[in-house]
Order: sequence, then structure tokens, then C-alpha cells
Amino acid sequence: MTVPLDSYRALMRLFDPLFRDDGAGTGALGAFFVREAHADFRAQLMASLSLNDQAKLLVAGQPGCGKTTLLLTVLDDLRADGRVAAFVDLESDTSVQDLALTEIHIAACVELIRQISARGLPIHDPTLQRGIDWLALVGSQSAQPTPSGVADAFASILRAARDNAALRRVVRESSGQEGVPDPGLMLQGLLGDLSSHEPSHRPVVIFDGLDKLPPARAREVFLGAKIKPMASMPGTTILTIPLSMVYEPDYAILTEQYHNADSAVLPAVRAFELDEQRNVRESREGRGVLGKIVRTRVSSIDAALVDEDAIDRAIESTCGNIRELARLIQASIVKATVQQASQIKRHHVEAAIEDQRETFRRAYQPKFLPVLQRIRDVHELDNVDDVARMLLYGLWAMELRNGQAWYLLPGPVQMLLRQLERSARAGDLAKS
Repeated sequence: MTVPLDSYRALMRLFDPLFRDDGAGTGALGAFFVREAHADFRAQLMASLSLNDQAKLLVAGQPGCGKTTLLLTVLDDLRADGRVAAFVDLESDTSVQDLALTEIHIAACVELIRQISARGLPIHDPTLQRGIDWLALVGSQSAQPTPSGVADAFASILRAARDNAALRRVVRESSGQEGVPDPGLMLQGLLGDLSSHEPSHRPVVIFDGLDKLPPARAREVFLGAKIKPMASMPGTTILTIPLSMVYEPDYAILTEQYHNADSAVLPAVRAFELDEQRNVRESREGRGVLGKIVRTRVSSIDAALVDEDAIDRAIESTCGNIRELARLIQASIVKATVQQASQIKRHHVEAAIEDQRETFRRAYQPKFLPVLQRIRDVHELDNVDDVARMLLYGLWAMELRNGQAWYLLPGPVQMLLRQLERSARAGDLAKS
């Protein structure tokens, strides 16, 4: 039996969660973008952007639910409409696990300056001077007094500070003081200049990566600080936030400064629905979208590479989380390659799920058990405490929505829970 190694290699690339098909001319995933995924949420977001040039918007969701892909397609549409739109990838540019407002402002300045320069637009001298003065304050004397020179120097500081906690402290201490140069003031100037120079520019800054903040740190950044990220800046801002934020008791505070805080959750694509009797059933529409996400990629190489039953099992196990679906397909390709198989079958997916179960087992804590059992039995999270937020953040549980929020355990966690309960019963029998 011949193993289609070249085809498997190509398929691994297409299912890489970081894959970008920019050469196809349609941005985030090129020909592989499935527009039906999150179509309603996207339409709502685009309407908000068209109606309010000062909109401050949030996109909340679990890791892997499709936020980045959604926002990259929104970015493409905004630029096609003539707007100056910057995409700030905080996860790659900063130490996102220990992030402060100063680094957010610096990263935004870098991307906005580059977008302004790419459009051939001017940056006013007073605005540029704010950046030059701050660089001098932190001891960066080598920056060229040009837009590209300032952007490069800002980016260099971010790179150095990413893995240097002491430097991050220095950078933060040099900002936010009255009468002192500040990256936030430069960002304010850049956005203000664009807004006043030409109405069609209507600047938008999209921040991706804030959803990777751990729950406790996200609480500090968005709820603990008096100044909320980007809330007082000119222009339009979109920020991703962790789903755990929506479960904070004082989350409603954010409705005062972010226009869509009440409707910020980007739900998983529903592989399942909950009926009126709270029974779980398959969602034909959601499974169709998820199946299209997989089959569009597979068919670009060889439609017969992945068995239909394998696709169905992968969708079922990942409960609509797009990134986890991609990762499971990748792991199944590895299993098929090891077994010298010419096609990825259901048992390859099952073997990959078992590996994931072991990953969860190593991270398991006994305090998780009653919460996991309640999710499995009645699909509810009653008291959303730190344990529940941790489980949502770590993808132990998937939040789904049709009318209201409800919850499912992904395949590997279901396996683990059954294993834990069998072990507990065996222990009880041994004692009796």
C-alpha cells in the first residue's frame, strides 16, 4: 500500500491553525475561507463599523472559535472600502501573558504608522515628535526621525521587552505620567490626524491576542484599570477578549465604554443543538459549515484522502471549535502516516482523541470533577467561579449558544471523565 506522503504533507499545511493563503488574494484563508462560519456575527460587526466611526467593539470567545479569521476578513473589507485599517497581533508582538496598556499603545503605533505610510499619507510633525521624544526618554537614541524610523524603533523595543520583564517595567514606568512623552499620546495623535484629514480614511485598529490573557490578568486589564484599553482613543477599535471576561460579575461595567459589550460573544459553530427538553441533537446547519471547512481543504488535494466517517468523528469531538478541529485532523494525519495508511479513517481520529485525553489527564485537578459532571449531565455552569473560568479558558468545556449559553465536553474530556468515574467505582468496590 502506497502512503500518499506528499498529499499528507500538503494537507498538514492546510490544517495548520496559523495557515494564511494570502496569495489567493482574499486575505485570511484565501480560497479556503468559509464565509458561512459566523455570518450573522460578521454582519452585525460590519453594520456597527459602517454606522459609527468612533465605535469601540469587543469580540469575546474561546481560543480557536474563529476570531482571528473573522477579523482578518473584516480587515480586508475595510481596506477595500478605503479605510485605514491596522491589524495588531499582540500575541506575536508582545508578552501577552503579562501585558499592559503601554505595550498595547506601542504595538498599535507600529502597525498604524506602517499602514499610513503604505497609503502614502502624511504624519503631522507634532505627532511624530511625540514618538521621537518618548524614544529619547527610554534611551533609544538611534531612531531615524522619520515615520519608518520611529515604527522600527518602537517594534525593536517591543521585541526586546517581550522576554525581558525588567525592560517591560522600565517601558511602563516611562509612560502615563503627566507632561511626559507617551506612546499613548502618539497613538492619539495618529488617530486624530487621520480622522480630521480625510473623512474616507476613518481609521480602524483591530487588536488580536487579548483573548489569550489568562482570566486573572484579563480582569486586571479590563476591569481593574480606570482607563480601559482604547476606550478614549479617536477612531474605531476592535479588541478580542477572553470568553471568561463575560462571566465576571462586574462585566456590565464595560457596556459604558464598549458599544457592543452586550453582544460581544462570538459563539462556536454549533455542531449540536439543545432542544426544548434540553436534549442534545446534531445541528445540520452547523455540521454542514464545519464539514465544508474540512472538505474545502481536503478536496483541493484529493477528496478521497479523508474518509467521511473520520470527518464526522472529528467534528463531533471538537464541538464546533475550528482550531481544535484543525489540530485533530493534523494529529489524525500523523496516525495514518505511522500506520502506512492510504486514507485517514475514523480509527485514526479516535487514536488522536485518546492522545488528547492524556493531555487533559495530566492537567486534571479533583476540583474539576463536579463541574465536568454537571456539564455532561445537564449542560450547565451554575456558579461561574474561577474553576469554571479556567475550564472554559483551557477548552475543557465548550460554550455553545442557541438562544442562551449551554455547554458540552469535547471528546477527549468525555473520555477522561468516563475513565475517572470507572476508577472511582473500582476503588469503591475494592473498599467494600
